[in-house]
Amino acid sequence: MERGEFDNLRGAGKPLNLDDDPHTPDDWKLAYKILKDAGGAPEWIEQGKEIRAELQALATFLEQQTRWQRERGARLASLSPDQQLAERARLADARERAARVYRERAAALNKMIDTFNLKVPDVSLQLPRVRIEEELRRFQEACAQ
Repeated sequence: MERGEFDNLRGAGKPLNLDDDPHTPDDWKLAYKILKDAGGAPEWIEQGKEIRAELQALATFLEQQTRWQRERGARLASLSPDQQLAERARLADARERAARVYRERAAALNKMIDTFNLKVPDVSLQLPRVRIEEELRRFQEACAQ
């Protein structure tokens, strides 16, 4: 290789042509070619992008809620005992609302993930489901700090 014996091969310096994928069923090859030529992607790839975006949005939602809870909790010491009691109740209500919203969004996302996992052409491309209760437990613990 160092002597340059492979420098003059046909196709040198050009991208590989991977259009003839042996794992793609024959009846899907034309559809994939049309999608590729039009700049599109198979449905499962587009759905995977949506899922990843929603996963990020859910993580951001919990991060924002945690930050807000901590900021409000840090102010408790400057309040009177009666105000502290009222503020703690408001924080608990807000945590419950955030948990309810997260649970609903994550459950809907898990349904999307289940559908996605049935569509992908290989099991190695499947995505894990959101562990809702585990994430909410971490959220509650983070808010308590």
